[in-house]
Amino acid sequence: MMAERLDVRRMLLRRGWVEDGHGVLRKDGAVFGSTGAGDAFLSGPGRGRRGEWTADFPSGVCARVIVAAAEAAAGVGL
Repeated sequence: MMAERLDVRRMLLRRGWVEDGHGVLRKDGAVFGSTGAGDAFLSGPGRGRRGEWTADFPSGVCARVIVAAAEAAAGVGL
């Protein structure tokens, strides 16, 4: 399990994100994961002809910023 971003993981789980068998959280096409070093990533589907996108968050990024980005990605399908 990716324990370094438990703060983000807990907030996302409370907002309806679902954890898969690999410790990755998913909601409406958006995917969140973290590394053992505390870095995190968020990816999601593109719109129209654009492909999938990924955003990386270094370990120092505030949990609220990551959660806001994740919820926007899941809700809007950016």
